[in-house]
Amino acid sequence: MTPHLPTLARRLAPLAFLLAAGACAPSDLRDDTPGRAQAFPPVYNQTFVPGGGERRTWSQIQAEQSRAGQRTDQRTDSGSGTAARPPQAEDPQTRRDSGDTDRPPPKRPRGSSSPPPDPAALPQPPRPIPVPPPPSSQSATDAFKRDLIRPEVDRMRTDDAMGRLDPLGQRDLMRRENDLRQWGDPLAR
Repeated sequence: MTPHLPTLARRLAPLAFLLAAGACAPSDLRDDTPGRAQAFPPVYNQTFVPGGGERRTWSQIQAEQSRAGQRTDQRTDSGSGTAARPPQAEDPQTRRDSGDTDRPPPKRPRGSSSPPPDPAALPQPPRPIPVPPPPSSQSATDAFKRDLIRPEVDRMRTDDAMGRLDPLGQRDLMRRENDLRQWGDPLAR
């Protein structure tokens, strides 16, 4: 038994340490809100979108940069004493990319230009073959009940023939025989 003592001491040392640390812990701990988890405040998922949360397409960003470049060109021209250029008409590509959403883009017709095919000429799906209903399990259930109750009815009939059944036993025998007849027993009286 001596060889097992050092391994037992090594195993029990952490347990003894934890017990000693628990004994030194302050005993005046109390829960201000019992029944609630005392953890960190709830965390909410947030997504950060650069640019203040406004979603822009690449073409919108390019259009804004080109407009900002035109404004700086106009400022430098007006500051040098020359007459400012008249605003140029934007080409349709720039206007569409700049976010001009007043007018929706023209809709293209979908589908082919040929007329639809004749429904009678289309292949018809196969007609389902009627499936016969599943066989009834009622006859099997009745046969099981008959086989289960028949030995008891035979015993009660024997006891009744010998005069050993009281009136309540005779009533039970009549009920069981009636059940056998209901379940289709050919030997029922």
